[in-house]
Amino acid sequence: MPDFAEPRSTFVGTGTRRLHVAHWGDPKAPAIILQHGMRDHARSWDWIARPLAERFHVIAPDLRGHGDSDWGEPAGYTMAAFVLDLTDIVATLGIEQFAFVGHSLGGAIGLRFAGAFPERVAAFCGIECIELPIVRDERREPVAFARRLRDWTQTEQSRRLRTARSYATLDDARARMADGQETLDDETVAHVVQHAVLADPDGGWRWKYDNAARFRPPDDADGSDLDSCLAAIDCPVLLAYGEASWIPLPPAERLAKLHDRRVVTFPGAGHWLHHQARAAFEFELHSFLHSSLESQVHA
Repeated sequence: MPDFAEPRSTFVGTGTRRLHVAHWGDPKAPAIILQHGMRDHARSWDWIARPLAERFHVIAPDLRGHGDSDWGEPAGYTMAAFVLDLTDIVATLGIEQFAFVGHSLGGAIGLRFAGAFPERVAAFCGIECIELPIVRDERREPVAFARRLRDWTQTEQSRRLRTARSYATLDDARARMADGQETLDDETVAHVVQHAVLADPDGGWRWKYDNAARFRPPDDADGSDLDSCLAAIDCPVLLAYGEASWIPLPPAERLAKLHDRRVVTFPGAGHWLHHQARAAFEFELHSFLHSSLESQVHA
């Protein structure tokens, strides 16, 4: 297992739930938020957070329904709900402006926050986050909202009848993750799984995340809403994509909505490129943050 210095843990109360937040570095330093993606957790950022903590107050929240945060209510995993949680976190921590790094769903949440509050985000780095699968599919084969709403409702009803999967041992859980992420090294798998599971009272282990968070509500498929958020973003944007990922680059006309953007692709890396090409990603991220934030200081 990697020898990580444990981050500080705090909880932000939103009135209806508690959201867990991991912190590294000096709380008085400039802030940077690292937001994980679906079925993940804050401690997946440990490798990225440690070097950033030499310069930043690093803040990694667990999304609602993930990690050590409380789960959402039924139908409580809309994009707007996630953005509200992020807004509550930065307000509670007293953060006026910050840099943001987000993976997949986490990046998609950050894009929408940056569009709604462009003055709050100084620099944005997103890992395969422009189009969630539901947005991509809707662009390729549009489905009437009424049909999407019907399908999602039926999926939600059937999901509630299923029980959470349990694993007899941690080795079984690690094997399951490794099976779905063939290019992740054993050390990464072991560390991610360590913080991704809970012990069942009756024995065995289960994932911490709420399975309901996997299914995007039909409201989140509206590409025109996404385009308006992208056009409203006012900070430099770095977009990272893996050349071997199942997530394709979004169309040029959507990327063009971002007025200050750079796209970097990582050979051989997939959707978890911040693990699969960690050194190369860190180099690009640190270079981007240095150039973006320094240029704003001297502007």
